[in-house]
Amino acid sequence: MSWEVMRSETAPCECCAGTVTYTFEMDDWNRTRNGREIHCGTCQEKDRLRVEAEHARQIKRDSLLEEARRIATERYLERWLKSYASLSKKAIWKRYIGGSGYPALGTFYTHVRHSGSVSKYLESCFRNEFEAILKKLEIRDADVNRLLAERARV
Repeated sequence: MSWEVMRSETAPCECCAGTVTYTFEMDDWNRTRNGREIHCGTCQEKDRLRVEAEHARQIKRDSLLEEARRIATERYLERWLKSYASLSKKAIWKRYIGGSGYPALGTFYTHVRHSGSVSKYLESCFRNEFEAILKKLEIRDADVNRLLAERARV
């Protein structure tokens, strides 16, 4: 399978010392991809520095989110799990999902089966959706909120 160039445009670069070529390609399955080639040493270096800076910001954002997740899990996971302790699987699904939405009941059962237990599935849900769960539980943790606010500023 090959990619076919559907459109290619060349324009002056940011400093006007070279050019930038933008390409739009499509394959046999109608998947598309865009590309950009910078034909200017100065602009290539500037773009490389921008990409490195964005990568460093993303690493910082990820570490702040992971720290907030760790704190929330340590402080509130057990409370959240206890709120489901005496319920049947169907009642857990209804409380967690609200009776409709994703996952559907059958999908919920499949997820629980693949997780190994309801509590393992709920732990996974907590880790993935801790911000929404804390809101649902009406928990306002200063440490978690500070980390999430800092993450939004990075």
